[in-house]
Order: sequence, then structure tokens, then C-alpha cells
Amino acid sequence: MRVKKNQKRGGVVQSVRLLGDGWEPHVNQEGERLIYSQPVESGFISHSFDFEILPADLDVLRTDDYRRAALEVIAHTLLQHSTLRGNLRFTQRDFDCLVVNTLHTSSDFLPVFIARVNREHNIHIESYIEETMKRRSARN
Repeated sequence: MRVKKNQKRGGVVQSVRLLGDGWEPHVNQEGERLIYSQPVESGFISHSFDFEILPADLDVLRTDDYRRAALEVIAHTLLQHSTLRGNLRFTQRDFDCLVVNTLHTSSDFLPVFIARVNREHNIHIESYIEETMKRRSARN
């Protein structure tokens, strides 16, 4: 568990990493808030996106490897798309909807949602999910 200190409004807020290693999506606790951070490579530019999540979201991320990988891959796809000129920026509200669609929907709905992202972004999310899960299990 890594701890770093952030300066926030004149005080010091301790940031504790609760989930994720290295340069992968991770969850930090900053005071009372849980922050999901997603690094995104886009060409030669690196971005990092931070979104607040709920304790119930963290519970799913910790217990369901498939949904965790799905959120990681779909978020990366959508966030990378949002960095392109002329595209709308990805908001906290967008991320909240993504979290509901990947972490908290029925097992029947998730494949339908993934298929929609596949079509809209000309990608095969499932292969990236499998790759992410294999990489993570090889480390553990």
C-alpha cells in the first residue's frame, strides 16, 4: 500500500493506494473520497484521468476480475477517444454511467454493452479484457 501526500486547500490530505499496481488503473483513498485513476496513452501523449467512485464500486473492482478488466478497457477506449480534437470531454457523469454499466448491471446486460462499444469504436473489447486478466493473474 503506497502512501503519498497531496496538498489540498491549505491542508495535507493523505493518499493511500487501495487497488492497482504501477502504471495501471488504480484506486486511491484521499481523505473520505475514493478516486479511480486511469492512465491513457494516445500517440505520444500520456493523460491521467481521475474520477470519484463509491465504496460499492471498489467492492466490485476487488471481487470481480472480469468486470474490473472490462471497466479498465472500456474506460481507456472512451477516454482515449475523448482526447481527440472535436470530441466531447469525458465527465464525472459519463464515468458514473460507465461504472453502472460495467460494474453493477446484470450478467446479461454487460455483453450487450460491450458489443455496443465494440461497434461504436471499431474494437474488440473482449480480447483486451482477456489480455488484461492474463497479465494481472501472471503477476499474482
